[in-house]
Amino acid sequence: MRTKIHALILAGGSGTRFWPVSRNAHPKQFLDILGTGRSLLQSTYARLRKILPDSQIWLVGNRQHLPLLQEQLPEMPLSHLLLEPLQRNTAPSILWSTLHIHQLQGDVLLWIMPADHYIPDEDIFLELMQGVFQNCDFSQAIFTVGIRPKYPHTGYGYIQYASVPNSICYPVKTFTEKPSQELAEVFVQSGEFLWNAGMFIARTTVLLHAFQQYSPEIYEIFQGLSPDSSEEVLRAFQRAPSISFDYAIMEKYSPVMVVEGNFRWWDLGGWNAVHEVSPCDERGNRLHSISHLKDVRNSFIYSATPDKLIIVEGLSDYLVIDTPDALLILPKAQEQGIREWVQTLKTSGREEYL
Repeated sequence: MRTKIHALILAGGSGTRFWPVSRNAHPKQFLDILGTGRSLLQSTYARLRKILPDSQIWLVGNRQHLPLLQEQLPEMPLSHLLLEPLQRNTAPSILWSTLHIHQLQGDVLLWIMPADHYIPDEDIFLELMQGVFQNCDFSQAIFTVGIRPKYPHTGYGYIQYASVPNSICYPVKTFTEKPSQELAEVFVQSGEFLWNAGMFIARTTVLLHAFQQYSPEIYEIFQGLSPDSSEEVLRAFQRAPSISFDYAIMEKYSPVMVVEGNFRWWDLGGWNAVHEVSPCDERGNRLHSISHLKDVRNSFIYSATPDKLIIVEGLSDYLVIDTPDALLILPKAQEQGIREWVQTLKTSGREEYL
């Protein structure tokens, strides 16, 4: 009998690089960044519902966002919303969720994915994943999904793999998180690397064994928790380190397998990614506003106020992001600096803008 498949959506991120539109109380996964009529989270949930029933879809997110989660995902059972008291990155989130699901459902195949990815080729993606579920050996391996690099992106992780004839499942040789520009160029030119799409598939028993073996300090913290005790869960998250699943498990575990995705995919990690996927004018500008431009090239103009007019002159390769209480004007190449500005606001006591 084939193992039942359950999906886990990771929806606890803060979306710092989407400031000033993304805020603590309303981060990017709850926003309709692309103007599709659905938030990134709603799009992810709708994608999963094409092949899985609601009873096999779970979400882990921040407790403070419960009203937003219930508003945007009214079909999801409340018991399937796993609410973290504190944000501690993906390793604690995945371990806590896996323990909970395993306790209730037994040894199921868990398909883990972020809430904020953009996959326009949904049918191709879902057909590939169904082939993975049916044809790959999940007895010991943790699987991930890789995307053929379009260019040497330094914001993505890279997966080196060994090609296997007549198979869609390839053994992973190495993981490299966010390499330098020079190293990323070498990776892309070699043809041996894929972008890490941040999706993981494994049996719950395999995931728990991986944590027990390679991150025992986290594993022990979450042992024996009562699912109904919010105080126990809070104490566990207070003790847990803030570490990603990639660093805590994937870079250490073996065997790890990768499946190459033949679908269009973007990790919408910041404004440059939205710029990349949005339609542009003849000068390479992407406009999400009522705008009049003069001598503006390859720039992204966004307004959170639909009827606000924005006039821009003489900019090249810039981000202009407008909200009712904050305006960001920044070179696209300095997008990573948004996090530093957010930290500056935090340390200067300007929490009302976060």
